[in-house]
This record gives sequence, structure tokens and C-alpha cells, in this order.
Amino acid sequence: MAISPNIWLSQSENDLEKQFGSSDFFIAHIDGLKTSTLRQFYEEIADVLEFPVSGYNLDALNDSLNDLQWLEDEKIVLYITDTESFISRERDPAKLSSVLQVFDATAEDWKWMEADELMDLKEFYVVLEDSDRIRKLLDKEGIAFENLANRSNK
Repeated sequence: MAISPNIWLSQSENDLEKQFGSSDFFIAHIDGLKTSTLRQFYEEIADVLEFPVSGYNLDALNDSLNDLQWLEDEKIVLYITDTESFISRERDPAKLSSVLQVFDATAEDWKWMEADELMDLKEFYVVLEDSDRIRKLLDKEGIAFENLANRSNK
């Protein structure tokens, strides 16, 4: 059995609907046009995923994404559109790379999490709208990704 990647690229809203359109999935949409700075992204993700405490740094993002116990939904899709604009106004381009690394690690961690009395299991998916910028960055960082349209063929 092949291990699926942690990051999925979507060509269209239609691809997303085909895979995650059922009521089983909570789709947390983040618009890259509205999150061109890291601060805007932290504020937006804290809002759409209802973080109980929001810190504006990578450690707080990582901690929150690896918890998600306040959400009733068991299947969560983080869907980011307009990836050409997403965190594009930061002076240090490594900031977006760090966020993508957190997404990749978090999705991987949720795959291997085991149920216990203290924590409900979640399924966590990261779907990014396809763009040249995001593909190049994922390749550069060595983060595996696949087109969402290919998922239905498996």
C-alpha cells in the first residue's frame, strides 16, 4: 500500500468538492489574497479553526494543529486558495517554507496518532490551490504532494 502525501494540490473547487464535499468533512478555507503576511495568516487560521488560544508564531501554530480537540469534526481539510499571494509579502521567503513544513509534519502526525482517553482522533488534510509558486516551493523543500484529481483514481 502506497503512503499518500500530506499535501494535496487542487486545480479547482470542483476537485475539492469531489473528494471532501460530503458533510463528513469540515473545510477550513483560507484565502491567500487576504493572508499575504504571516500575521494575517495566523489571525485567519486562528479564526477559521477556532483556536482557543492564538499565538502568532510557528510553535503556537504547530501546537494548535496537533490538538484540534475543541472541534467536533473528526475530518478537517485546511484549504488555501490564491497560493500565489499566500504569505507573499514577507521579507523572508523562508517564513512560508516553515509554514508548509508545519502543515506537512502535522498531517503526517495525525496519520500515526493512536486513540487514547484524552484525545479524539482526527483526520487532517492540507489542500493548496495549485500554482507555479507553490509547486516550486514544495519541490525545493522536498515536501511530497499530489494532485487531488489523482486521488479519485486510487
